Amino acid sequence: MLTAGLALALTLARAQTPAQAQTPPQVQTPAARRDTPNTDETVAVQRGTRLMVNNFAGEVIIRTWNKDQVHVVARHQPRMKVGIHNSGAIVGITAASMSGASGSVDYEITAPAWMPIRTEGTYNFVTVEGSQAEVFANTVRGDVTIKGGTGSITAKSVEGEVQVDGARGKLTVSSVNHGILITNTSGEIAADSVNGAITMTAIDATSVDASTVNGTITYEGRIADNGHYSLETHNGDLLLGLPENVNATFTIRTYRGSFSTDFPLQGVGQNELQRGRRVTTTLGTGSAEVSLETFGGAIRLRRGTAPTPRRRGGS
Repeated sequence: MLTAGLALALTLARAQTPAQAQTPPQVQTPAARRDTPNTDETVAVQRGTRLMVNNFAGEVIIRTWNKDQVHVVARHQPRMKVGIHNSGAIVGITAASMSGASGSVDYEITAPAWMPIRTEGTYNFVTVEGSQAEVFANTVRGDVTIKGGTGSITAKSVEGEVQVDGARGKLTVSSVNHGILITNTSGEIAADSVNGAITMTAIDATSVDASTVNGTITYEGRIADNGHYSLETHNGDLLLGLPENVNATFTIRTYRGSFSTDFPLQGVGQNELQRGRRVTTTLGTGSAEVSLETFGGAIRLRRGTAPTPRRRGGS
């Protein structure tokens, strides 16, 4: 009996050996599941079609290519369902929860460079890169970054930073409680904030209207003949770096700040400025209009590079 039992055990062991040698099934980690797209779809489009993305929360990244197609990759929880609707005139991308509660979706979208783009959301971080068309991006809590854009370009956030680089056209930018950065941009610029700085560098604009309540405004770029430029802040400095050959009429006012320049401006007396009087002076032909006003900050006007902003609370 002992011998028979031993033989049976050896037989069972040999039978189990191949199964034990098999590779166990792979189990995805939570990180791997997050990296796996829940939605991956491509739709063909024709010229004239617009892209509209509405995302309650998450991240929207839109890049461009030379194909007449929109490729949508979305990562989200299983309870979320992404809808892609192509009416011919508009490709609309939305998401809804099958359980009723709103959730987040992270999009990576590739669209034709010619395609106008509109994206809106609440808790949304937006990046648009390489567009050669109109761009509209609006969010409540999240940053907005636009690289490119032609024609009408709008970038807005309430609780987020806004950055625009390489735009060509009519630019409208706003952030209530964070800063604005605009670089390598031409055309017309309108920028406003409440509690943020506005920084504009490498600018070739014919019109600039920038205002903030609590922040410094920096402008470094060209002053076009017959152009219009208005920079206004309440509790902040105005810092300008301009080319040598400027033809502009400057209107300057500060109530509790100071003024300094290395341009040969005549008739700008410190006594008049400190009393809050509006002072007008001219460089060259004076064809452009430049209005500079701050209540409690300094105005610094320099050749070439704009002065460095002071640290908050510094001198």
